[in-house]
Amino acid sequence: MSGLSDVRVQIFGSKYRIVSDADPEHIREVASYIDQKMREVAHSLSLRTHSKIAVLTAVNLADELFKIQEEGRRIDQISREKAEQLADSVNRTMRM
Repeated sequence: MSGLSDVRVQIFGSKYRIVSDADPEHIREVASYIDQKMREVAHSLSLRTHSKIAVLTAVNLADELFKIQEEGRRIDQISREKAEQLADSVNRTMRM
């Protein structure tokens, strides 16, 4: 198990041990982000059960991920279109 980090984090009042090959600081940042999101859900909806808070947090995070992925696809499409326009422009200029 060389290269693995053993990081202890706290998320929404519970302690977790995470063993990963990811950078320990990255693991802490991710845990902190999840903790923050769970606290936001709990505060905004006044939920009391950890499981409901966890599920709604997961739904919110998945929504964020899907939106970012869609934005990435949109940017990729725009980049391809611009590259094609540039290539067409260069080809027209070269023919002159």
